[in-house]
Amino acid sequence: MPNHDSSSGCTRTFTDRHIHGIAGVDFATSHVAEIRAALELLAARRTTGVTASLPTVTVDVVAATLDRLRGVYAAGALNGVHLEGPFLASDYAGAHPHHALLPPDSSAGRAFLETVLEHQSASSMVTMMTVAPELTGFEELAARLVHHGIEPALGHTGATYEQMRDGIDAVHALTGRPVIITHLYNAMRGFHHRDPGPLLAVLEAAQSDRVIVELIADGHHVDFEIIRWWFQHYPGAVRLVSDASAATNVADRGPLVEKPPRLGHVLLRHDPQRGPRLADGSTIASGGQDLLAIHEALVAADFDHELICAAMR
Repeated sequence: MPNHDSSSGCTRTFTDRHIHGIAGVDFATSHVAEIRAALELLAARRTTGVTASLPTVTVDVVAATLDRLRGVYAAGALNGVHLEGPFLASDYAGAHPHHALLPPDSSAGRAFLETVLEHQSASSMVTMMTVAPELTGFEELAARLVHHGIEPALGHTGATYEQMRDGIDAVHALTGRPVIITHLYNAMRGFHHRDPGPLLAVLEAAQSDRVIVELIADGHHVDFEIIRWWFQHYPGAVRLVSDASAATNVADRGPLVEKPPRLGHVLLRHDPQRGPRLADGSTIASGGQDLLAIHEALVAADFDHELICAAMR
């Protein structure tokens, strides 16, 4: 039976492992004081563990951002940094700027990786990088990431079934742990009975406990009945994330920063009906709620409270 314990009667805290910012603050480009204010706001709303997700940015921006975040990480205010790009499939880039996407085997791609690894040698701050497994050079990239303590997550992909299966196998062989699937279903080729794509490979891997699937339960990205199905069949594989950004506001208050919200290089706009979108309104660009609001919505929809909390750790 569902446990209807509401947020008002629960003191549990949450960990958000995929969040780009909140309430006007962009972890990739905002000032340190603004980032600290955003982390304080999240902590007040019971998200006390935060991995700062950086969207696809150019090499100079990622270097400056890692420098800026290092003090926040060293102070214990961040759990780490997640790089969502630049090694993503261009057809499934979503809100990521195409001009900054890179093939892993290109000279620019190798230069980007070397910049990240140089920063990683000074401080093991980067915990995860999302990559598309069908890109040429994927296996060498994954091996180098793991060697430097960075977990390869799979997403933003147009992979075939075989490419996704092989990608999961390769990363699992390197780490011995379940492979993270970045916001399953979103920015990912869908299922077709003659061309199953990456989803069938993920479902098969869930049967053998070899994947953790991120799900954005903000009411915009994934239907609640699909999320319910995952909790019913593979609850241990579910990781709820907000994917929130500077264009994600929280209830009963305005943004912390009075300027147009950003996601790295791109401008966003807040759309309470459809979720944060690119400034021109064309594409959903990030999650519409923080974890506390997601928690409350799922409890109200009769999801099991213990499973929700377990998926937010």
